[in-house]
Amino acid sequence: MSTYLLVGTAMGAIVGFLHMLNILQARLGRPGLAPFKTVWQGIWTWILWTLFGAYVLTFWILGAVLLGVSKLMNGPRETP
Repeated sequence: MSTYLLVGTAMGAIVGFLHMLNILQARLGRPGLAPFKTVWQGIWTWILWTLFGAYVLTFWILGAVLLGVSKLMNGPRETP
């Protein structure tokens, strides 16, 4: 369990860092936006992704499993 939490937190930190970079790239330098507020929002995004990384990983895995099961249950579809 501790390994799962560690992996989820690490994945959350990586995804959060990329999300933070995306926020900073999109918002910094735009007129009318405070740079300090933009950096603060980016940092909070990274922190939240890191904190909830294992939680999000659980839902990704659950969603992938349920998608696979639903595709197996529906069977192949014929296209007209």
